[in-house]
Amino acid sequence: MSRNFKDLADRAKAGWSEDTRAVYEAAGTTFDAEIASSVELGAMLAAARKARELTQPALSSATGIQQAEISRIERGLGNPTAATLSRLAAALGQKITLTRVP
Repeated sequence: MSRNFKDLADRAKAGWSEDTRAVYEAAGTTFDAEIASSVELGAMLAAARKARELTQPALSSATGIQQAEISRIERGLGNPTAATLSRLAAALGQKITLTRVP
């Protein structure tokens, strides 16, 4: 009897209704898109910071945002507020724009 997580999860999913499976798949797709967006935002922030030849500590000093939070955002692990993004963008000479996603 296998006890790894994937096997346990597969056994649990086998009893799901089609509606439950559809909700699970939709949630997974949404989660994957949010993760991809966070990683993309982090890469853009890191690129803008490096283009200005700033270190994370220097950006932290300029914005008052902790260096550890800047690091989390750049690695796609942070969940920055609009105010945090605004402060970072201003310090980097950037602006925030919203784009409609199809």
